[in-house]
Amino acid sequence: MALFSFVCVDFQKEFTDPSGNFYMDRPMVRFTKNELIPELIKKKYKVGEIVADYRQPRCGDKTENCVPGTSGFESELPASLKNEAWVKAMNSPLWTRRNAGAAKKTGWPYVDETGFAKWLKKNVRSRDCLLFGLTLDRCLFCVAQELSFRGYNVSIIREACDTYSGLKKEKELLFKTVPISNWAKPVSWNTVKKKL
Repeated sequence: MALFSFVCVDFQKEFTDPSGNFYMDRPMVRFTKNELIPELIKKKYKVGEIVADYRQPRCGDKTENCVPGTSGFESELPASLKNEAWVKAMNSPLWTRRNAGAAKKTGWPYVDETGFAKWLKKNVRSRDCLLFGLTLDRCLFCVAQELSFRGYNVSIIREACDTYSGLKKEKELLFKTVPISNWAKPVSWNTVKKKL
C-alpha cells in the first residue's frame, strides 16, 4: 500500500489559463506545473483527480463554467499521472450530475454519496491524503472536510494550493484558523519530497 495518496482538486484551465472565467494569477499553478508534477511523474505516482462540471442547471450560480467539451473543463494534469476522475457539480465533492464530465444533456446536481465512496475506495488507497489544487477557500476546503469526515488524515501541500484571490496573506491566514485547521494541516513540499 502507498505511504500516502495524492488528490488534486479543480486543476482545470477555467482556473489556470488566462482565458478561463475563474483565472487569477496564482503562484500554485507555476509551482504545480514546474515542481510537483515532474516529481510525481519521476516517482511514478498516480493522482486521484476531482474536477468541476459547473454548467447549468445549477443552484446558486447562474453562469456556466468548466463546461465539458470546452477548454475550461480540461485538466492540467498529464494523463500519465491520473487515476479515474471524479466529476463534481458543486463545491462539495458529493454533488455530481447525470452525464457528469460528458458533453451531453444533463440535469440538476444531486448527492451521490455511494458513487463518491466507490471512487475513493478505488482511487485513494491510503488513509493519509495529500491534497493540492484550487481553491483553498472553496472546493479544496470542501474536499478536505469530506475526507476528514470519512476518517482520512488530510494534509494540504502549502505551495500547491491557493485561495480564489491568489493572495499569499489570505492563504496563510486560512491555514492558521478554523475551519481549515479542523480538517486538514498544511505541509511543505520539502517535507513531502523527503518521503517520496
